[in-house]
Amino acid sequence: MKKVIIMVVAFAMLLAAVPTIASAGGMHHDEEEHMLFGGFNYTDGAAQGTFVSFSIDPNTGEVSNYAVNGTTVFSQVTYENDTNGEVEVNGPVLWYYGFGTQVNWSNHNPRWNTMWRFIHVHDNPAAVFHIVVYGEDTITYRLASGESAKVTGNHTIVINGTVQGTLIFSGKATVEGNEIKIKIGESNYEFGNYTYKGGSVMFIRTNAWHFRERVRNMIIRAIAEGKMGGEIRVGENGKSDFVNYTYGFHARITHQETNRLRLTVESESHEGKVVMITVDKDKLQYDSSHKVVVKLDGKEIRMTSEDEVLAGGSEGKYAVIDGENEVTVMVYVPHFSEHTVDVESQPESVTTEIMGNPILLGAGIAIVLIIVIAAVIILRRR
Repeated sequence: MKKVIIMVVAFAMLLAAVPTIASAGGMHHDEEEHMLFGGFNYTDGAAQGTFVSFSIDPNTGEVSNYAVNGTTVFSQVTYENDTNGEVEVNGPVLWYYGFGTQVNWSNHNPRWNTMWRFIHVHDNPAAVFHIVVYGEDTITYRLASGESAKVTGNHTIVINGTVQGTLIFSGKATVEGNEIKIKIGESNYEFGNYTYKGGSVMFIRTNAWHFRERVRNMIIRAIAEGKMGGEIRVGENGKSDFVNYTYGFHARITHQETNRLRLTVESESHEGKVVMITVDKDKLQYDSSHKVVVKLDGKEIRMTSEDEVLAGGSEGKYAVIDGENEVTVMVYVPHFSEHTVDVESQPESVTTEIMGNPILLGAGIAIVLIIVIAAVIILRRR
């Protein structure tokens, strides 16, 4: 009976020690941690970030020397039509808002057309550079030395060179030498309850994503087809950066606690969309012994493959893509008004947590041996 009691006590001591071991082992990276996004310093048209740097005319929105990690991709970005605007900077995001008025003469009668241009640049590894136009315009990208471009689909242009990426566009595009011209606004676009002339062009350094090439290509197609709403990145300090991939889609962090994030997502279109949530592993306290659980409006949804998430459908679902220092959760929301998305990291089990971590396993065996030896000594003395 005494032996049984001792073994029960020993097992209880082992279970009590596991959380302490987990805390001691930790999930902290080196001091030079992987950064999901940086922050812009902006002075008189010069924007300097951790990943992206460029110059912008704060009145016209023309951009020069757009560089990623110190390598220039576009020497100049110009527009056919003029706008007057201003620049705003908020942490890792730079915005430009510009308005222009054109006069078209028909039968000697003037007709006034108002257009606007919205630019937003994100200082993150993907170096997202997005231009949205209401009205008609032609955007010209002049490639820097060492970069080349090729039209690869109805809405995509691949950039190759020291920096690799993709331009995703609506409209018509041509590539001649080092110039890319994209004509926007010749056709009407349906968006939700609105019909308008306009469109957008977005540059993404796609090889900065930690996804496999096949998944990257699937995501590019989803963005071009309007199926991908956006991506929100959450750093270890809890700060976030939302990248909009579909005009009218919004996502924001509304609640954070240990192992859990809550987002609010909404869209002006009622069609289903995918939102990507990329989180620093330390922030989510996620490792190989944990699983990710996602709830849509408080109800747990099914985990599946990236292919099935991007295929859409009538039910909410999600996929998990593991990276070295971050984890990305792709969530499909089947229809829209406003929704909440909860992302939680949960231990698979105590056994899995110990067996999956060599430090925990070794420490656990050591504790068991110490307890067994102590038990033997006590029994011999008695």
